[in-house]
Amino acid sequence: MSDAVEIYVCFEGQALKDGKVEYSQSIGDKYSAERDAKDRVKRNPLIHKIAYYKINDEGDFRIFYSFTNKDLHNPQTVIQEHSTKPKLKKPPKRTFLEKLFGVGSGQKTTLKRKTLKK
Repeated sequence: MSDAVEIYVCFEGQALKDGKVEYSQSIGDKYSAERDAKDRVKRNPLIHKIAYYKINDEGDFRIFYSFTNKDLHNPQTVIQEHSTKPKLKKPPKRTFLEKLFGVGSGQKTTLKRKTLKK
């Protein structure tokens, strides 16, 4: 039998020994353990800590990778496809009289006085 890997998965407030234990033959190095840990946390974001122990044929074990989920209390933000900026309403169209006399345009209409030449 080749070296097996024990995987301890625990949630917040749970001791590592009290966590869920899984066995794997496919994880052999630190890189694959890191990839597996990130994949597990992606599937279940409530996982707090994951530890990987190598076990040899004699029953000896040693830890070779440990992962702590730092984003447990900081949930990922959801990226929205559309802008969150509210759309502005178009101002209502002015009627004919408002256009004619300049009422409702928001600008004051003043009549220009012609200066009389003396």
